[in-house]
Amino acid sequence: MSEYQRIAFRAIDGPVSEKNLKFMERQSTRAEITPWAFDNEYHFGDFHGDTMEMLRRGYDVLVHYANFGIRTLMLRVPHGLPDFATAKLYLDGDSLRFEKDKQGPAGILCMEPCFEPDQIEELWDIDELVGRLVGVRAEVMDGDLRPLYLARLAIDGDGNHDPDESKEVPVPAGLKRLSPAQRALAKFFGLDQSLIAAAAEDSPALGAPADQQAQFADWLRGQPQEIKDRWMADWMADAHTGARRELLAEFQKSSSTSSWPTAQQDRSRAALETRAEEIHHEQSQKAAEAAARKRAKMLADMAADPSKTLLETEELVAQRATSAYREAVELLDDLREALAGTARSQLAEEQAWKLKNEHPNLHMLTAELRKKGFVPKATNREQPSAAAQSRGVKKAME
Repeated sequence: MSEYQRIAFRAIDGPVSEKNLKFMERQSTRAEITPWAFDNEYHFGDFHGDTMEMLRRGYDVLVHYANFGIRTLMLRVPHGLPDFATAKLYLDGDSLRFEKDKQGPAGILCMEPCFEPDQIEELWDIDELVGRLVGVRAEVMDGDLRPLYLARLAIDGDGNHDPDESKEVPVPAGLKRLSPAQRALAKFFGLDQSLIAAAAEDSPALGAPADQQAQFADWLRGQPQEIKDRWMADWMADAHTGARRELLAEFQKSSSTSSWPTAQQDRSRAALETRAEEIHHEQSQKAAEAAARKRAKMLADMAADPSKTLLETEELVAQRATSAYREAVELLDDLREALAGTARSQLAEEQAWKLKNEHPNLHMLTAELRKKGFVPKATNREQPSAAAQSRGVKKAME
């Protein structure tokens, strides 16, 4: 039992039938249930419904999140995994498995890493993630192996696997450029971006995506008119019809999926993590260098024309807000650094005293000035005379 759990089922190909909706309603007395969605939240409680049967009876996607470590994604795949021989290389029969129906090719793809409660950070945008994770199903049904690879990347790093023992599965094409749904999956499973970057270094390039709308149009042109008329009539007559599900099923049965390109690397999880650390260091170094260049330019611009900064500090103080005082003093601190060693090195100090003396009752402003050393705690430090303050600031503002 966890402090918080979220259960979200979604129907994608078509709505849940009225008959099966009654079954869904028996799974929980508290859930919000429609033909397209089943949602429930638990605070110190658990969901006891039959998730597998709910997916067999009409829902296509299940997202289960609990803040003690559960991150489960289940996908109903009505015609099995395309190119199952390749997809099988990613399945481990436990945390990533395909639960095939007793009859027919359909089944449920289950992704269930086993995380320890303190191994992975909590998610605060789970509702938004649910909407994005739905897209993973269509990608899996199209033969995209990237979701399976990401799932294994998470599973091989969970509490049940030794990083020195876990061997990498084939690296799929396109891993350097994840789809929005795949980025949501990576976030859901707590995958570090540096780890994905390390895995993607030898990922084959991905060709242009197929135009699915054009594929639908070509396929529909080849269907008998009486069947197309029946589908349209069903759609118009019944809001809960399974016509779309039937239509998509026929399309998928007659479509062939080409094998997704992969590269075999056979790296251990430990080797991937080592490379991820190197990438993180490289990226951090580049970011620090870029930030330093940006700051150097900002200071140079300040030194070239201090009047803009002085005016901005006065406008900020006029807002009468602690956050604005803090921002004004930060600007003065930057100006002090920008002018250090120049003939105008005292300009920031003069502006600080000017602001303090003009606003003697703004104690939060004085406190922020004191934090940066512009105003001493004791009074033995000699402040610039009012005349000097005025002359220096006025000259800079001209």
